[in-house]
Order: sequence, then structure tokens, then C-alpha cells
Amino acid sequence: MSAALAAAVDGAEVMLLEKSHWLGGTTAMSAAATWVPANHHMLAAGIEDSPEEALTYLRATAPPDWQETEDELWQALAENGAPMLRFIEECTPLAFELVNQPDLYVEAMGGKPVGRMLSAALVSRYRLGCLWNSVRKSVKPQCFTYKEMLGGILNDPVRAALKLAPLLAWRAITGQVGLGSGLVVGLARGCLHHGCTIALDADVKRLVVEGEGGVSGVEAMIDNELTVIRARKGVILATGGFDWAPDYMPQFFPGLELIGAPRTNTGDGQRMAAEVGAELAHMDQANIAPATFTQYEGHRHALPLYETYSPHCILVNREGRRFVSEGSPALGLAMDERGADGRPKHLPAWRIFDSRYVNRLSGMHAAKDPTFVRTAQTIEALAEMIDLDPKILKATVERFNGWSTVGVDHDFYRGEVAWERYHTKDQALATIEQPPFHAAPFLYVSLGTKGGPRTNRYCEVLRPDGSVITGLYCVGIAMANPIGTKGVGAGTTIGPCLTFGYIAGKAIARRNK
Repeated sequence: MSAALAAAVDGAEVMLLEKSHWLGGTTAMSAAATWVPANHHMLAAGIEDSPEEALTYLRATAPPDWQETEDELWQALAENGAPMLRFIEECTPLAFELVNQPDLYVEAMGGKPVGRMLSAALVSRYRLGCLWNSVRKSVKPQCFTYKEMLGGILNDPVRAALKLAPLLAWRAITGQVGLGSGLVVGLARGCLHHGCTIALDADVKRLVVEGEGGVSGVEAMIDNELTVIRARKGVILATGGFDWAPDYMPQFFPGLELIGAPRTNTGDGQRMAAEVGAELAHMDQANIAPATFTQYEGHRHALPLYETYSPHCILVNREGRRFVSEGSPALGLAMDERGADGRPKHLPAWRIFDSRYVNRLSGMHAAKDPTFVRTAQTIEALAEMIDLDPKILKATVERFNGWSTVGVDHDFYRGEVAWERYHTKDQALATIEQPPFHAAPFLYVSLGTKGGPRTNRYCEVLRPDGSVITGLYCVGIAMANPIGTKGVGAGTTIGPCLTFGYIAGKAIARRNK
């Protein structure tokens, strides 16, 4: 939608083809945290930032071998993020507000303790007219703002909802939604206002190629008929990840336990691009995140839940040993660490906690499956229940309790980086010693894969030799995303997706003028 909006505002005639019956994809299901460096809201608040600092940070936090292939895209992201945000606010009913969250790696060169994290304010879904009820439903309540979610709803949703009951009733009457729903409503309203045609249940099957391999349209199933749609300027692929692709997922993410993306995300864009000669890259990258589970569209579905930094809780791997700081910003990377066989080396992983550990949201969802949490009166008995060596697990817990008593985790330095301190304050280390003891699976979850066709800084799709496939663009997590499993902020899926969409939309509008 960011791409469609940018192209339409710059004068292109735009048709947005949505495979499913719903607008929004994974974004609509999310909390919609949005990472935008050097944005005008932070500058107005007196927080200094610049594209140069953002680029420094992107380079400093990236995997060591990525700069040669990704630096061009990092530069485009650093330069265009702030103009994108101002453009979105000018051309849609959306208004963004600063969120008091730090970059994931504040300590790195160019990192910021606050300012780059934003979220959209509430917007009425009735602004979509006849599409008001066509935004994809979420696994989390969308009647709150991101700030409200951080302000206590995640820890105690029932009490928070009761406190806000009158306000929530008014929001229900007026159709006010926030988080991912609000972002999608605002973007879709902007697209419609600027003349975009939005077609739901429009399943694109193939790219139309003419001349010397240039893309000139698509074939799509619309109203049960195969329809050819010509595109004078070209086609932008924004089809999301391939989380439900039966061919890609076993190859690139063996052992994945749960998925948090819509079931329509089956790798269509990646596959179509490859069919016309595109180079696919970063297919082993994804938004790997801590999660519990819920029900969605009749199936068990991942629900993101960052809670392992809570006191009286540790993570252990399949050997019964800790393998990462439980509040680490790189927790997804640790979960996805591969062994020599290409499979995750730490799985199955377990959350081990005692009777003092409290996270009500987790408990609400775990209650749907009574077998999810295992309970015993001793650590040794708990270990036997989950097929771990009792001596190793007991030693692991005792070692952690020792660090908690000393006040310094000499194994993984839990609670010492800014991201962890933001969440834990001074409670990062607390012993696990009060029975009964509990174990719950720590699920290996993808909230969205990040591999796809390589692009240049204008989001034009590239062949393996670096040449451009004329008329074909790719954005979001359908592209070979330059920010992979190792994110740079809580909103580093949506912020860059909006930015690359903006870049592609403006670039495609300039074609054939």
C-alpha cells in the first residue's frame, strides 16, 4: 500500500491486487511498531539524528559479510525513511507518535536510546467506506495504541481493559482502531483517496513477460476467471513472506514449530520472480521471535510475546543449558542458530520458571492447552518430565541463582544492555528456587520470512548477473530484505517495508514518462 500510494500520488494509474479476502497481511495482525531514523517527530522533540548516523548504525549492527551486497539498500533506507514518514502523514489520515523504546543495539555506533520508534495513532475504520470490515483480523486486540500496549496491557490485559472500559466502548462505537489495523486502515484510505483501485480475492498466478524479458503485466484469478492485466509502467511485488510455502520452508527453516503469518503467504512473489530470472537471496532470514500460541482461522497460530526477561525465569536448550541472555535483542538469532546439519542447534528450547514468575497474558493462552506447561516440585523431577538430564538442569539453575545473588550474570550478562534495561529496570536477575517449578516450550516461530529477489536501491529486481529485469520491482519482506533475522529496532519490519514501498512507488511512476 505504501508503494501504491507513492505511485498514485506521483501520477501513475494503480491497481492493487490482494490475493486474500482481507487487506493487510501480517502487518494488520501486528502491533505495527515502526522504526524510522531521523524522522521529523524526533527532530521536533529535540532528539538529534541524521541519515548518516542511521547508516552508521545499520552498518554496525549487520551481519559481518552483508555490507558488500546490502550497503546500497541501507543507504536508500537511511535517506528515504524520514521523507517517507512525512509523505504518509500528508497523504493519509495517519498520524504517528513517538514511542519511548530504544534501538535494539543502542551501544553500537549510531544507536539511539529513543526517537526512532514510532506508532500510528487511532483511526476510524469507517473511513474505508464499503471496505470498512475488510481489514485482516488480528490475534491481538486492535482497539489499543502501541503506547497503551507497552503501558501495562501486555502484562495484565484484563485489569487494563477494565480500567479503559469507557474509552474502549467509545472506540467500538466510532470504529477507532490502532496497531496494525489502524496502520492498514490509514494506508488503504490514502490509496483510495488518490485513485488506486483495490481488488480483493485477486490471486496473481504469473508475470507477463514480453520483448527482451521485460515484465508488462500479470495473470490473475479474479471472479474465478484468469484475467490478463497489462501494466504500462510495470509490476511491484509486495506479496509478503513464504511462511506457508511447502517447498521453501522445509528447505530453509527445518524444525520450525509455529508460524505467525497469514496462510496466504505461500511465496508467490518469490516464485514468480524466480520464474522470470530473478536471483533469490536471504531465503534463510526471517523475523524469528518469542511467541506463545492462540487460535486463528481455526488453527493454532503464533502470538508474539516478549516475556522471558521477566524475573524468576530462564531459557535452556535441548541439553538443559542456558544459551543466551533471556532478554537479549538477538533472541531470535540465538533460536535460529544452526548446527553443522543446517538445523537449529538449541531446539527444543524450554522456559524454566518458579512459582513467583507471573505473566498473565502467557497464562491466558497457555490455559487453552493444559499440557503446555509442565509442573513438578523439584528441578530434577521437572527435568525428567521434559527429557532433560536432571543433573545438568539442576546445575544450570543453581549457576543462574548464583549469578542472581551476586548481581552479575557472568555467562550472558543478562540485563546489562539498554534494550534489556528498558524492559527489566533492576529486576533482570532473580532466583529460581521457590516450588513448584514449571517448564513450557519456548517455540521456534517465524512471524515473516525475509528472503526473495535481490533488488537495487530503486527496488528494481535483479538477475544473478546484476542486470535489471525491466518493469519488475519488489518490496517489503517479499524482497531479499537488507535487514534480516538480526533486526535493528522493534519496528524494523514495518518501517523499512513502508520505506522501500515508497521508494518503489516513486521509481515506477517515473518510468515511461
